[in-house]
Amino acid sequence: MAGGHASIFLAYGKAMKSRRKDVMLQVHFGVDYTSGEYGWTTNLEKIKRSVDWQLKNLQTDYIDFGFIHCLDAAKSPFHQALTTTQCIQYALDKPGVLTVLGDPGSVAELQQILSYCTASDEEKDYSVIGSFTPDDSVGKCVYCKHCHPCPAGLDIALINKYYDLSLQGDTLAKEHYLTIDKKASDCIKCGHCTSRCPFKVKQQERMEEIHTYFGE
Repeated sequence: MAGGHASIFLAYGKAMKSRRKDVMLQVHFGVDYTSGEYGWTTNLEKIKRSVDWQLKNLQTDYIDFGFIHCLDAAKSPFHQALTTTQCIQYALDKPGVLTVLGDPGSVAELQQILSYCTASDEEKDYSVIGSFTPDDSVGKCVYCKHCHPCPAGLDIALINKYYDLSLQGDTLAKEHYLTIDKKASDCIKCGHCTSRCPFKVKQQERMEEIHTYFGE
């Protein structure tokens, strides 16, 4: 179950008060539900306040934010291993994923997961997968932002994410898209993004597609 706006959280809490163990709650880490804003914050104090507000209104003491197992060579769709830090960053850049919960089997694995918190941008960079991208990933935006910065100021990754979420049935995605300052229609077709994309996404064509879809 997911909550998209502050107005429904209290109703959820009342409805599930006596059967909290029977319901899994999926909410977004650090989202400002009181305004309906789809973005999120990495400010620890704001996150704490957000989680506290969610727990109180949902009348529960636990929220399942979802989890992911780190890719290894055997399980990876790329058939090559990525580091734990790269896996976490890759997961966070997928549509609809706001946080990742590791599943450590030992203290060493826990320390490996926690090392993400102090990892550098270079250590989080998983663009190496562009060199062994499987056929079914070519041409698909994964919001890695390696195409940034855009000379026209577009947040290309966010525009792509809202588009994909909308295609997947997220009814709020279009509303969030319409609130951003620079939209797909502002693309100047310079080709900068396309030339830098490790997944060979033709972003210029995609911006035209998104412009047509959203009408802006």
